[in-house]
Amino acid sequence: MSSNENLEQQAKTKLAILVKSIEPVVEKQLAEFTSSEVEYVLNNYRKFLTYDLSRDFEKMREKNLKESPFDAIINDDLGLNNE
Repeated sequence: MSSNENLEQQAKTKLAILVKSIEPVVEKQLAEFTSSEVEYVLNNYRKFLTYDLSRDFEKMREKNLKESPFDAIINDDLGLNNE
């Protein structure tokens, strides 16, 4: 298996686990809604009833870009380390 295929399989597996872990939380919270509340939400907020995983992935991507392992090396080499 090539590294791209391995990466693809790992990413798909983790994504499936993530989605499966969200489902019980949503079900538990929905169980607390009355039928009137469910109707109200559907009638008034249907367009907002999506969870934007891409937003969360973008936040993680930004965080990872800001936390480069090279930062410590560069900062140390430039004498920016506050030790």
